[in-house]
Amino acid sequence: MKYWQKLPFKPAGFAPRPRHFRPNLINHCFQKNNHIKKYRLLIISTCLLFFSSATTAQNTKADFNLKIGQSLEKGLTSGKALWLDGGKAKFFAVYDPDQSGQPKGGVIILHDANSHPDKPEVIQPLRHGLPAHGWASITIQLPYLSSIGDYTNKQTIINQRINSTVKYMQSVGIGNIVLLGHGTGAMAATAYLSTQQKSSIQAFIAISLGMLDKNRKPESIPQQLEKITVPILDIYGSNDLDHVTSTAMSRALAAKISSDAVASSKYIDSYNRSAIAKSSTQNYQGYISYRQIVIEGASHDYSGSEHQLTKRIAGWLERHAKGVTVNASR
Repeated sequence: MKYWQKLPFKPAGFAPRPRHFRPNLINHCFQKNNHIKKYRLLIISTCLLFFSSATTAQNTKADFNLKIGQSLEKGLTSGKALWLDGGKAKFFAVYDPDQSGQPKGGVIILHDANSHPDKPEVIQPLRHGLPAHGWASITIQLPYLSSIGDYTNKQTIINQRINSTVKYMQSVGIGNIVLLGHGTGAMAATAYLSTQQKSSIQAFIAISLGMLDKNRKPESIPQQLEKITVPILDIYGSNDLDHVTSTAMSRALAAKISSDAVASSKYIDSYNRSAIAKSSTQNYQGYISYRQIVIEGASHDYSGSEHQLTKRIAGWLERHAKGVTVNASR
């Protein structure tokens, strides 16, 4: 018999616990520590807040991409809004078809960090300018990036979006495809191409390609450039960001390692379609596989230099993505 059954009265507020009752984990942890009981609610609330914050952060990133796409779609004044399959979720893109009547190919455009597919700086001028020169374009929305270097954590998602865009271009009859990136977009494009031995991409245009950290993992930008087997245009402004201008020589040396090896072999299709350097004063002939151009006075956003940027890119595409022959003295 329990002690309380012998009492002539039942203590106020006392009731025996049913047999099926078992203290839960939190009660069990605190039942012998009365001085800690008052902190139960605080601990539980903190845990709930932590998990709620993590879930909210994930939803915020997803909402960011969705809201940006929906907002741009409503305000789009030119081009065709697309929602392409990115694997786990669809992503927004803008398609601008050829406007010249003489289509030459298509350009996939990756924007910089803290930007979007219709950014007035760099992206919008290229979206409008390249189709006038025969190059259709699709500008894709990159996943949410918390910083410039955050693309390394989202590379798998970015690769999926590039592959999905390539398939869309091919579905509308565009087979000659060029990849173009600005800033962080150029870094992500470099990482993508360095792993593509057999790719549908025929050329690569890197605008303001920088190097945040030479020891960054995965491989640094120079190591990735050494593995790219398509013609490359490396273009930047003389007043660009420091991590762009100060690393120009490193990029050029890295790209030359790959381009010299591939150009001498002369068996990769993208190089066969690139321009050939011929001059009566030269005793050799080779493919122009890497070119670095500096736009004097241009900053990272190319404000005031938009026309020159588009013109230089269109001119390079004319020589390196059509398989034409040019004079090296030009």
